[in-house]
Amino acid sequence: MKFSKLEGMKVFSSDAALVGEVEGADVDTKKWSLTHLHIELADDAVTKMGHKKPFLGSITINLPTDYIKTVGDVINLDRTLQEIKKTPSSK
Repeated sequence: MKFSKLEGMKVFSSDAALVGEVEGADVDTKKWSLTHLHIELADDAVTKMGHKKPFLGSITINLPTDYIKTVGDVINLDRTLQEIKKTPSSK
């Protein structure tokens, strides 16, 4: 699958909360594989994760690709929103 197909896809947690949309990714150039997805948080997710919504712009988190359960029309994760909140890369 081309990364361009992932860009802009909606991402949902295992508890069916909209986390946000894919904005970018990190690539391990030694293995040529995706390691993390950059997710621009949805407004509701910002609040539920305890972040303060910026006046301008958005909050982007980096989630390990290990969190991905399925990819179809949307990306479903195998973690709840609260579990994602505890991920070091999402702070």
